[in-house]
Amino acid sequence: MLAADRGLAVLCIALFLGLTTLAERYGAMRASGVATSAVIVGLVTARIGYVVAHWSSYGDEPLSILAFWQGGFSATAGILGAAVVLVVRLGRSRALIGAGAALAASAGLWFTLMALVPAVTYGPFPYGVTLTTAAGKPVALESLRGRPFVANLWATWCGPCRRELPMLARAAAREGSVPILLVDQGEAPATVAAFLARERVNPRYVALDPDRQLSRAFETAGYPATAFVAADGTIVQLQLGELSRAALEDGIDLARKHR
Repeated sequence: MLAADRGLAVLCIALFLGLTTLAERYGAMRASGVATSAVIVGLVTARIGYVVAHWSSYGDEPLSILAFWQGGFSATAGILGAAVVLVVRLGRSRALIGAGAALAASAGLWFTLMALVPAVTYGPFPYGVTLTTAAGKPVALESLRGRPFVANLWATWCGPCRRELPMLARAAAREGSVPILLVDQGEAPATVAAFLARERVNPRYVALDPDRQLSRAFETAGYPATAFVAADGTIVQLQLGELSRAALEDGIDLARKHR
């Protein structure tokens, strides 16, 4: 699975590189070589722009800024960074006109597609699945109807799950936060209990899914997987892979705004 915005970003970057190569063939010398540098700098500035905009999420754990694989890029900052590289490297030349036009076309396509492509949803949340608490009591999923919440699928053997679990547990414990359910997939209660005790994770926010019903419902076999559910039960975002605190807050905000 590839998130829609990331897929569109890859498409627009490919278009930019293709157009600069074409421009070079028509006399805009050095355009394609500088375009590669512009893409690299653009990705770095896109990351910096996102981190600055979400500094409240990164301030407590500055090293998480380097975890770019968790996602988090600002398109506007990236486009501006790429434009600066083109101007500095190409100066007042024919190549700048060709590369600049390619960047403008790619940026225009990005913003147009983002405005026109409807928001992706992943169907209704399966409230009927049977989950239990770490203590063996049934989890009342019906109590979550009518309000947004987060369901994170994880396992003790999953490295990325172990890295993000403490952050998710802290977020779940914050006063006024939306409910965050940490649903272990397919492991024995004793295994989960021992792990939680060793890692000092509060079992209050943990549920067990011994038959992996949510994995089948979400059609995913990879972990971690995080579903952001709106108040009407619609899964508005399903993110595979390790989650940053900023991405968690973005997903919660999306679930809150869904109508």
